[in-house]
Amino acid sequence: MKLLLVAILLSSVMCAHPAICASETNVKYQEWKDTTRERNIPVKLYLPAQVTRPLPVVIFSHGLGGSREAAEYLGNYWAEHGYIGVFIQHPGSDESFWKPGFNLRTMDRNQLMGKFRRTVADPVHAVNRGNDIHFVLDQLEKINTSDPELRGKLDLNEIAIAGHSYGSWTALTASGQRFFSKSNQGISSGDRRIKAAIYLSPTPPRAGQDPAQVFGSISVPGIHFTGTLDSSPVNNTKAEERRIAFDNISKSDQYLVTLNGADHGVFGGRKRLMSKPDDEKFQEITQRLSTAFLDAYLKHDQKAKDWMLQSARAYIGGTGVYESKRAL
Repeated sequence: MKLLLVAILLSSVMCAHPAICASETNVKYQEWKDTTRERNIPVKLYLPAQVTRPLPVVIFSHGLGGSREAAEYLGNYWAEHGYIGVFIQHPGSDESFWKPGFNLRTMDRNQLMGKFRRTVADPVHAVNRGNDIHFVLDQLEKINTSDPELRGKLDLNEIAIAGHSYGSWTALTASGQRFFSKSNQGISSGDRRIKAAIYLSPTPPRAGQDPAQVFGSISVPGIHFTGTLDSSPVNNTKAEERRIAFDNISKSDQYLVTLNGADHGVFGGRKRLMSKPDDEKFQEITQRLSTAFLDAYLKHDQKAKDWMLQSARAYIGGTGVYESKRAL
């Protein structure tokens, strides 16, 4: 359990395989100020080496305790294939609550686990994450008209949201997921500017909430990635619960990829020293399928959609199980 917790902590810090991460993409670091909330949002931008026309955008939200450095293997790959990646960092539920003073040799696992559980249980962070996405979308509109380097390079009609673990909760929320107050009043923080979604290790609803009500209003196409070992000790989520969102979204096309032997950390891009033998294979599948999905639903490439529906299952083969369902 100690190694599992450490893997989760470090899963969003570095990519497991430099060969996957290395690219000729243009990476930029910025910090965006939300003056309304007095909140600074660190951002890592992944751009193709040359941008000559407006490109679709993918916003990425990291997991609990992570940072904008999460999932580099996806940021670089998407940029290489004609997307602009906007990897954001959520103050408060990022690495700031655990990383300062952290020492692997002297780590008190119970104390550290307590920090994670208290943070994820605090509704303030959930609200902040939802509002961070609204702010980032507003900021992208400003940048597209005023930033000297990015002006006119963002196709703001074609935006996807992606996220890992707690970041998948962020993505589900931006897609139209509902959550319920103590009075059982449904609340939604969806944003109509989001046109597609990628959920890595998607989160189940909180205990006692009806999945059909939580996920039933989502109407954007989505692809879900998980693994047979994709459990988490922070909130005791079981691997088999990762499919609940897929099973309860019916208003839009949905895809589910369940990789045999894939655990929680691989999708977030775990630290190299914690890597496992099949990480590269799992990440390559995630790269290719997520990009085909983006091509189908942001670039409206019919060949990509046909591949998703007709050939993706054979591509995965015995590595996992591939499911798809069309909108009702």
